[in-house]
Amino acid sequence: MIKKGKLYRYAENGNVNQPLVEVNKTWDKPDIDPYCPESVAIVGMVTFTYLSGPKIGKTRSVRRRVFSTVAQEK
Repeated sequence: MIKKGKLYRYAENGNVNQPLVEVNKTWDKPDIDPYCPESVAIVGMVTFTYLSGPKIGKTRSVRRRVFSTVAQEK
């Protein structure tokens, strides 16, 4: 389970040198279909900060499903 404060190795684009990231928050984002406003999907999101690597200090948000397939718990 993805929780705030946990550390993960984030292997983006098959990168061999996996940077360390810390989860800042998890949240649910409403995804509204522009052609049918009554149709709303809830997308789980994860916001994390890079603690190592070339993007150190940057914050990024991705879908929870993507994060769970790419990240490995430290």
